[in-house]
Amino acid sequence: MKSPHYLTPSEQKRLLQQRGVIFSDDEEKDIQKIKELGFYKIKEFANVYLFKSKYSTPKYNNAYFADILTRYYQDKNLRMHIFHASESIEVFLNNQISDLLGKKYGAFGYLEFKNWMDRKRFNKFQVEEKQFYFKKKLLRKVKLSSLSDMKDRNNLNDEGFPTVWLMVDCLTFGDSVHIVENMSLKNKRQIAKSFNCTPRELLSWLKCLNFIRNICAHNNDLIDISIITKPQPPKNYRQFLFKDGHRFTNKIAIAILIIKQLMTVINPKYSFYDIYHAFNRVSAGNDNVAQSLGFKNFKAIHSLVDN
Repeated sequence: MKSPHYLTPSEQKRLLQQRGVIFSDDEEKDIQKIKELGFYKIKEFANVYLFKSKYSTPKYNNAYFADILTRYYQDKNLRMHIFHASESIEVFLNNQISDLLGKKYGAFGYLEFKNWMDRKRFNKFQVEEKQFYFKKKLLRKVKLSSLSDMKDRNNLNDEGFPTVWLMVDCLTFGDSVHIVENMSLKNKRQIAKSFNCTPRELLSWLKCLNFIRNICAHNNDLIDISIITKPQPPKNYRQFLFKDGHRFTNKIAIAILIIKQLMTVINPKYSFYDIYHAFNRVSAGNDNVAQSLGFKNFKAIHSLVDN
C-alpha cells in the first residue's frame, strides 16, 4: 500500500477542487479556512454532497465551499445550543429522581438498590452487583467533588455516601438514564408522569438525548447523524417529522423535537430561536435539505419557534 504524503493547504484545496468543490475567487481566504478547520473536518461536512461511483473517483457534486463552511459553523452553533437545552432536562430529571427516591426511601435509602430497582427484571445477584459498582464509582466522585456541601459530614452517612439530593449532582446524564431504566415500573411511571409521557417514551427519549450529548461533547458532525436506535416520535410534534411510509425519520430533527416536547413541560418559555436559526441557515429554504435533516419540509422547521 502506498503511504499518503504531505499536502500543503494549497494542494489540499486543489485536491478538493479536483473532486468537485467550488471555491470563491478569494484564494487566500479559502486556504486560511482550510488551515483553520483542517482537511478532514472539511471532508466530514462535505460528505453529504459526495457522489460515489465504482467507475470513477468520488466527487462532491459541485458543492460550494461556502455551503460546506455554513454546515460546519451552524453545526457548531447547534451543538452548543442543544447542550444548553439538554442541561435543563438533565437538572429537571435529577430533581425528579432525588425527589422520588428521597420521599419513598429516605436520604440514604437509594444505596439499597433492592428498594427501588425492578426486581422482576433483575435477580438478587444482579441487583447487588449493580449496587456494588455504583457505590464504588460514587465514592470516587464524592472525593473529587468541589462542592462544599459534599465535604459537610452532616450530608454524609458513616460510610461517606451523600444524601440522595446531593448524590444526583455526581451523576452524568448517562448515569441518570441508567437509574431510571433500572427502576421498578411503578417508580418509572412516577418519573414519566412528571414529563407528561409514558415510561417507554421517556426512556426512548432520554437514551436518544444521551447519544446526542455524547456527539456534542466530542465535536462530531451532528446535523448529518443517523440515530441507530430510533426513538419514539414525540406526540406533539410528530407531524413535523419526515416519514418514509410508516417509518419516522432517524435524523437529527427527531432529537430536536424530543427536546422541544420535554421543554414544554420543564420550561414552556424556553427559546428555540438559535436552534431554529441554525437549521434555517443550513436548509436555506430547500425542502430536500430539510428532509435530509429529518423535517417533513422546510416549513416544518418553523415548528421550533411557533407556539
